[in-house]
Amino acid sequence: MAFVIAKGNMGVEKKFFVKFELMLMAILMMVSMESSMAALHRVGGKLGWNPNVNYSEWSDHERFYVGDWLLFNFDKRYFNVLEVNETSYDNCNDQGFIKNITRGGRDVVELTQLRPYYFLSSGGYCYHGMKVAVNVEMLPPAPEPAPVKNGSLTSDAVRLKIFHYMISFAVAYYYLVLLF
Repeated sequence: MAFVIAKGNMGVEKKFFVKFELMLMAILMMVSMESSMAALHRVGGKLGWNPNVNYSEWSDHERFYVGDWLLFNFDKRYFNVLEVNETSYDNCNDQGFIKNITRGGRDVVELTQLRPYYFLSSGGYCYHGMKVAVNVEMLPPAPEPAPVKNGSLTSDAVRLKIFHYMISFAVAYYYLVLLF
């Protein structure tokens, strides 16, 4: 959908088609952005990154995809986050780690590859459960819309639809009115 906007007089029909193309491109960009939204996973949920938390149970209830982020919340005076290989993870070995994720106690790491990731805390805390393994998968295709009960949408679905319509309108208004 390439087009050139010439300066000067442009016919009414041509302006309409240019505006229509711009609006269509904006909507397509929004749809593609919506389907590629990454998730932020708070490691350990409300418990955060602390000893005596079952991170295997936590990660079993999560789905991790390329582009998602892990958020580690912890007290940086006592704990840290190291990315390690599988052998170091299994043996709680903090020597020769791959990467030190620790920055300030609210640290994030992006999951950029299809592979298992292994994290632990050094200083013996790994032996108290401070280790987590996550397996990153390909993003599944977009799900089919959920069936509507009694012909009505849930309030969250309604709010989300209204939000999307407002964004679509704002983008279309920008391209159609403000640019011409």
